Amino acid sequence: LRRRTDGAAPAAQTLRFGSLEIDRDARTVTVGGQPCELTSYQFDLLVAMAERAGRVLTRDQIMEAVRGRELEAFDRSIDVHMGRIRAAIEQDAKNPRRILTVRGVGYVFAKQQD
Repeated sequence: LRRRTDGAAPAAQTLRFGSLEIDRDARTVTVGGQPCELTSYQFDLLVAMAERAGRVLTRDQIMEAVRGRELEAFDRSIDVHMGRIRAAIEQDAKNPRRILTVRGVGYVFAKQQD
């Protein structure tokens, strides 16, 4: 009999960042208690970003994180999806505070929100 004693706790099923809540089990996203409409792929992208909050991720790293899903042929399609996610979760999608663009690199999901 072998026991794990590495102290790793299972990941929380609900990720919370200020008023943003991402429920991985129910596959729902709410902002201030209001539901946000995302496709399954956009939900997976958002979870991948939120799980790595504070880390700048390239488009390739983001696509790798959601591998097993419909891998996009063009990395610029990530930009389109990010725009749609921002439209759903940001108060002002033109001035995002949750998912930030790092020019020439990729995106970062902000750790500190509202």
